[in-house]
Amino acid sequence: MIKAKKFKVKTRLSTLAFTPGGISAKDALARADVAIEKMRDPALAAIDQTLAEMEARFGAAAANRDNEPPEDLYILSSNIIDAAVCVRQTSIDQAAKAMCDLVDLSGEMGVWDWEAVDLHLSSLRMLRLAGESMSERERMAVLDGLLKVTRKRIGDPKSLAQPA
Repeated sequence: MIKAKKFKVKTRLSTLAFTPGGISAKDALARADVAIEKMRDPALAAIDQTLAEMEARFGAAAANRDNEPPEDLYILSSNIIDAAVCVRQTSIDQAAKAMCDLVDLSGEMGVWDWEAVDLHLSSLRMLRLAGESMSERERMAVLDGLLKVTRKRIGDPKSLAQPA
C-alpha cells in the first residue's frame, strides 16, 4: 500500500490575507462602493439599450416578434442581470431573472404566451424608470406579480431543473 503524502500549498492570496498592513474591510467596501458608483451610468445605458432592443424585437408593437428566437430574449434578459450589478435597489435584476425563468419554462413546457412576455417587459421598464423611488415592499409586489403570472400562464418556475 502506498502512503499518501500531505503538504500545504501556500498561495499568494493566503499570504496577502495574513500579512500585516493593507486596508480594513470597511475601507475596502467603501472603495468598492465608489468603483460601483462610477460604473452606474454606463450600466444604466446598457440596461436602456437592452430594454430598447427587447422592446423592438419582442414588444407588443414588434412587427416580426413571432419569428424572433426566444433564446435571444433570454440572452437579453441575462444582459440586464449582468449590468444591474451596478444599479442597486431597483429589483430590475430580479425582474430580468423572472423573464429568464419565463422563457426557460416556456421552452420546457412547449407553451409561449405573449401576454406574459408583455407584462414582464412592462415590469422591466417600470422598474428601470421608477424602481429606485419605489419601496422594497412595492418592488417585491411587482416581482411576486411576475411569478404569479408565470405560474398561471405557463407553470411553476420552481419546476425548472436546478444546475448541479
